[in-house]
Amino acid sequence: MDLNFEELTKEASGIVEVNYSKIFQDAFIDPSEEIKTQPIAISVRDSIYKGSSYPIPFGSYGDFSCIVGASKSRKTFFKSMIEAGYIGGRASVLNPSIKGHNTKDKLVISIDTEQSRFHTQRVQRRVLEMVGSNYDLYKTFSLRQYNPQERFQFIDWIVNESEYKGNIGLMSIDGYVDLVTDFNSLEQSTGLTDRLLQWTALGNMHITGILHKNFGTSKPVGHVGSSVLKKAETVVFIEKDNDLTVAKCEYSRNLAFGDIIFTVNDDWLPVEVLDEEEIEPRKANWV
Repeated sequence: MDLNFEELTKEASGIVEVNYSKIFQDAFIDPSEEIKTQPIAISVRDSIYKGSSYPIPFGSYGDFSCIVGASKSRKTFFKSMIEAGYIGGRASVLNPSIKGHNTKDKLVISIDTEQSRFHTQRVQRRVLEMVGSNYDLYKTFSLRQYNPQERFQFIDWIVNESEYKGNIGLMSIDGYVDLVTDFNSLEQSTGLTDRLLQWTALGNMHITGILHKNFGTSKPVGHVGSSVLKKAETVVFIEKDNDLTVAKCEYSRNLAFGDIIFTVNDDWLPVEVLDEEEIEPRKANWV
């Protein structure tokens, strides 16, 4: 039976029958238990701790991140860098600061809600050219022609019921706002972020997605923007300055990484502009 959007958001928000005994067992934190850190899906450069080098997480398995920027600021180019970096291959030469931790050859699922099929395929081919191999790991879907409820349900189906279930390492969503009917609805915004957390936890994957800035401000649009930013593991702001674009780590639950500066070459591929100070390993007092 198909659920309408209100039912989906209520379910995502927990407004359904709940097994509190199971929550009690799963949610209880024992101070004597050694809880391991979340495995890293994508990292940006390294930090130094007691003479050893450790990757700085951009995104962990079981969590989600957000890419924020104004229109035409090259947000989608940066998303492509993250996708290609996760798969690896030639991408490590073009953008050496971004590294994927995909030891089990998990898939990258790219969801586009904004562009035409032609432009979505153009982005797809860009990523495949950046990677240069492992083409079968990258799957792309164009959902612009569908309404927010259908997009929301499709992603839920991909994660929980499709042939890709359990084999997705990274999912990108361009963009988050297009999964709700009203981006100023507190209920829908909360329902979306709760479902992002459920998708990443149940699928043991990382989701990264795009949010637009409000015109003339640095804030992302609506309640959706506020809700996503509050729950995201990492928030990156994208700013374009002529030929150069800066990806700045605005917020991270981990160690914030230095700016990633990139340009677009003659083949329309994003290429990192290396700053000697930025690519030196950071010193940190934690692991």
